[in-house]
Amino acid sequence: MLRSMLPGDEELGKKDDDHRPRATRMPIWIPRSTPLRWRRRRILLAVVGLYLVYVLVKNMPTLGAWSDQITTSDYGSAPPGRFSYGYDQTNNEEPAGPPPGYRAPRAGEPTPHTFDGQFKFYRLAASLHGASHTYGYRAVNRNIVFPISSLHSASTMLPMICEMARWSRNYVHAAFMGREDIDLAQILEINGIDQIKCPAIWHDARPDWTEYSSDDRAEQSVMAAMTHINSFLHPQAAIIDDALSEDGFLVRGIRAKTEALHMPLIEIPRDRLDSMMWMSRLDAGSLRSWNLPTIDILIQVPPDSASVARLLKSIRSADYSGMNLPHITLELPAELDETVERFLDDFKWPPSGHQSHITTRRKIGSQRATQEESAIRFLELFYPSSKHSHVLLLSPQAEFSSQYYQYLIFTLLEYKYSTYAEDDALGVMGVTLELPSFLLDGKTKLSPPKPTDMHSRRYAELFADTKSVPFLWQAPNSHATLYFGNKWAELHSFLSNRVAKHSKAPQRKKLVSETLPSWMEYTLEFMRARGYALVYPGATSEEALVTVHNELYHIPEEFALPKSRHGDDETSPPTQTNEAFLRGDMFEPPPKLSEAGVVSHSRPLHLILPFDGDLPEIPHLPYLLHRGDMIPHFNVSSIADTYAVKYRELVGGCTIPEGKHRKVTVGSARDLFCFGDEEDEWENDIEVYDADVEDNYRDAWNSAPTSDEMVATITTTGSSTTASVTSMPTATTSLR
Repeated sequence: MLRSMLPGDEELGKKDDDHRPRATRMPIWIPRSTPLRWRRRRILLAVVGLYLVYVLVKNMPTLGAWSDQITTSDYGSAPPGRFSYGYDQTNNEEPAGPPPGYRAPRAGEPTPHTFDGQFKFYRLAASLHGASHTYGYRAVNRNIVFPISSLHSASTMLPMICEMARWSRNYVHAAFMGREDIDLAQILEINGIDQIKCPAIWHDARPDWTEYSSDDRAEQSVMAAMTHINSFLHPQAAIIDDALSEDGFLVRGIRAKTEALHMPLIEIPRDRLDSMMWMSRLDAGSLRSWNLPTIDILIQVPPDSASVARLLKSIRSADYSGMNLPHITLELPAELDETVERFLDDFKWPPSGHQSHITTRRKIGSQRATQEESAIRFLELFYPSSKHSHVLLLSPQAEFSSQYYQYLIFTLLEYKYSTYAEDDALGVMGVTLELPSFLLDGKTKLSPPKPTDMHSRRYAELFADTKSVPFLWQAPNSHATLYFGNKWAELHSFLSNRVAKHSKAPQRKKLVSETLPSWMEYTLEFMRARGYALVYPGATSEEALVTVHNELYHIPEEFALPKSRHGDDETSPPTQTNEAFLRGDMFEPPPKLSEAGVVSHSRPLHLILPFDGDLPEIPHLPYLLHRGDMIPHFNVSSIADTYAVKYRELVGGCTIPEGKHRKVTVGSARDLFCFGDEEDEWENDIEVYDADVEDNYRDAWNSAPTSDEMVATITTTGSSTTASVTSMPTATTSLR
């Protein structure tokens, strides 16, 4: 019996139809009822399936059906009752009057902010669909959003919104998310906004029954609106009014949502809109990088230099509103002035805050260093911690205006992080605050370029009266200059290899005045070999962002007069035995710098700078070689290549194989030097098409100097007393 009921081993895995219990005899109509039972089950399953498909399609956030189905259930938990209240959720027409269970307030009564039900956006979809031309589907685009809640903040932020929109570098979106039930067009009319003259894109991102919303519902609606704005527009940054001026629910919602979306948030400091108007000139790439850069201020304090107290006071009193504070590093001498020591004991940075952002280092010995030792020690004071880490070098004799840091951030974001300038800025090593009066030799007068020297006619046509314009100069600066972190790291690489080749490299005369530190001579070599330049500022008046005072000047220690046996200063330079650069026969007198007054703190930055605060594009700037010669941009790389080839032979110790050139690694300067282990670092030359070059320069290029001529030119300096900004240098003269 048991054997007949259980299957054998050979039947394991098969359906057990042969051994299924047989039905007992039933009336003849029973078999006809079985298909009917299965038919009912299939019909029921089909109905359930159709319902699930309907629910899925109804709630799918597509461009066509999304418009009004977003509720707080999609954005986190909500209080009981948030998801169910008495109106037809399939109706896309915005309900009028108070929400269910509420009555309209009587005249003089405040509207209760207690409604906690779910919400819909009846007005947001149309404007988001209408902004499809802004390429918001791309993760990287030109969209910037200004979320606004309170009417007071609207009146504050609208001028910046319109200013940024007029510059047309970004697609500017203003999203209203407040509680006031006032029509968007009326808000703009009250604030005197002409939508034609102010070409921003306006979004009404307020939910239904917004004026009755509780703080929690309002905050949730802000976060939900930002989610959909991000889905359609992918803004590169969000900009809001100060937290003390805006509604708390908007500030909390925007901060939480931008952090979740990894979207940069910029908060305009209270009552600082005019002083921050310069940021309306930045493009989306720069604004996206607002929080990325960090700056280290580096100051070498010489002995008996009380002027550093004046410098630190001007740094402390500057405007840093809305920006990351810099870190300060002070290198103190072994013998420090007592007044300076007392001042530093009481100096706090930042002025308010529990965490100090200042580092002091003090030398142990006071023995005289060589040019090479001094340069090495100085560069070792800073090394970038990331690609967004930059260094600001300051002279103790400097004094700043309150807008100096805004200018640095403005130019840094424009020339380092801008989407437009990404390729053009590869040859920019940094930006400087000082407009020098002399060339690097300390004797030849510098004639700053004029609007007619710009590589765009619009500047001469629109700004003919501008005193001087910004320009690129292939010359280092030690008084007040921000060096980009990646270029500073490459300079480290250059100096480490240059020092290793010191004993085998020929000595040459200095091109940089001995009133300036020795690291500038090495930096000049590096800039010429790479074709790098600094952005120097223009001027609209006699006032400046920085002034360098003449009193209490100290000559760099590597060039200081040695003491005689009797304790007096010697009258002639010491005998040079192993220096990389030959010094002059006589000591140079202290420099006579032009001490311009600093700009008043009451003047906004965009009104101080030339061209209405518009920073010109890199290709539009005049370009000067270290001797002050102005050249076309397309000649820069040719001059640098010529210099680099001869530099490799004479200083780097390279024997260049015929038909080959060295590989250049980004961030390294090793390709300028040879140590016998670089066989795999040579590449075959390929024929490339050269850009059009002016005829007189092409002739000079074809007759590039020989090694003997290079020795002659690299060990001599010019003797002119005025710098020409119109002459075209030849390949030979550019090596001097």
